[in-house]
Amino acid sequence: MGEYNVAIVGATGLVGQEFIKILVQRSFPVDSIRL
Repeated sequence: MGEYNVAIVGATGLVGQEFIKILVQRSFPVDSIRL
């Protein structure tokens, strides 16, 4: 499986921060993240 380009709307909010933590914890294959 390849890597993904991910965009997170509201990354500075509580839900956005939690979403980023989950991506890191699960070692999601991310090529780039746009906040």
